[in-house]
Amino acid sequence: MTKTILIYGSTTGNTETLSEVVVEGLEQGGAEVTVKNVTEVSVNELEDYDLIVLGCSTWGEGELQDDFIDFYDEMKSVSLTGKKAAVFGPGDSEMYPDSFCEAVDMLEDKLKKSGAEIIIEGLKVDGDVEPVMEDARNWGIKVVESL
Repeated sequence: MTKTILIYGSTTGNTETLSEVVVEGLEQGGAEVTVKNVTEVSVNELEDYDLIVLGCSTWGEGELQDDFIDFYDEMKSVSLTGKKAAVFGPGDSEMYPDSFCEAVDMLEDKLKKSGAEIIIEGLKVDGDVEPVMEDARNWGIKVVESL
């Protein structure tokens, strides 16, 4: 069973809601999942897991969700060589077409620089998360299948 951590940051609740269905998919795919809010986790904990899944919304002109900023900055101090990773998050292409879901790209880049392998294309959700719950669950399953 793949030891997995899913870390999310959520301001309005959308990323947290998405996290819940992504976890369902991960578990359905056979992963053993620990779920933590980014405010309750240390980057050093990442070393204890085989698969790292991060969920972060994009704010303003391509900024990370507030709670994720310190975690993101601290990621440079940890080696994730040999770890597998995937990232998801909501954004708004209508208001911010040039920086849509930029947080997903930023986190993928940071994970790669820390040595992790991105195993599946990030899940980028445009606007309301409710209509894409099944997609998010299926993405979670595909993450595990990509190992």
